[in-house]
Amino acid sequence: MRVTGELAIATRRVRWPIAPNGPARGRLERQAIIVAVRRADGATGLGEAAPLPGLSSESIDDCARELAAAHALADVRAPAARFAFETALLVARAQAGEAVWAAAKPLRCAVVVDDAGDALAAAGARTLKVKVGGASFADDRARLVRIAEAAPRARLRVDANRGWPREEVRARLDALRALPIEFVEEPCARAHELLDEPLAIRIALDESLATLAPDALARALQSPQLAALVLKPTVLGGFARCLELAAAARARGVAPIASHALEGAIGTAACRELARLIDADVDVGLAPHPGLARWSEAA
Repeated sequence: MRVTGELAIATRRVRWPIAPNGPARGRLERQAIIVAVRRADGATGLGEAAPLPGLSSESIDDCARELAAAHALADVRAPAARFAFETALLVARAQAGEAVWAAAKPLRCAVVVDDAGDALAAAGARTLKVKVGGASFADDRARLVRIAEAAPRARLRVDANRGWPREEVRARLDALRALPIEFVEEPCARAHELLDEPLAIRIALDESLATLAPDALARALQSPQLAALVLKPTVLGGFARCLELAAAARARGVAPIASHALEGAIGTAACRELARLIDADVDVGLAPHPGLARWSEAA
């Protein structure tokens, strides 16, 4: 542990296996940098920097370098590293008796499902999230129909992860309009540009929020075609940025949805506190996920 000013900081890199299903489709492992801080008054806190390959703009090595050199939160720029450092500082403040967290009330979570069997197992869930794009659109549509039939009282959130060809997005949304779909997340690259015209199904912005210019975001928030902003603090850089985006969304009647990026137990717990701070009447993206199941094996 190194001491800088009134703060002692230590980091440790860990990795653990995950099951490649649901939101972790195609992934077998996660890595993170665990950050520990100790203040001069003895209060301590932990944070987790777990950039998600393919989604985060920085690597685990970038986080390690920044955190190894950091003296204060202002020194940390990589989004996942900033989220980890900020979390650790907030936990230390809470341990010292400061009021930093919201009331610990239950969260309503959307459940990620892959097929009709998963939907039946999630009986009672108000919202189901389905990732698409790993098969033909015809197969994805048929799967969504089966899921909707298996859970007739649930609303669906469809996540395309920018995978649809741009020229086919409008036709695909129209083909799905009869299903109980709340929105489609990031149907294609530069999805915000779709918001200037009517859409058969509204869309949500997720990973693009990390790089969207302020004027483009402001324009997107004015569109009635925008249903939600999906807020992942590991990708966006921590509590402060996510709370800023949540406030902007609520001002325009857009749902702010706190979510995870397959972090381990420390990062996911922080995401849950973020959801409570946002306190929106919306199902959040924080149901148990594959990044948690074998977290105890992190080494």
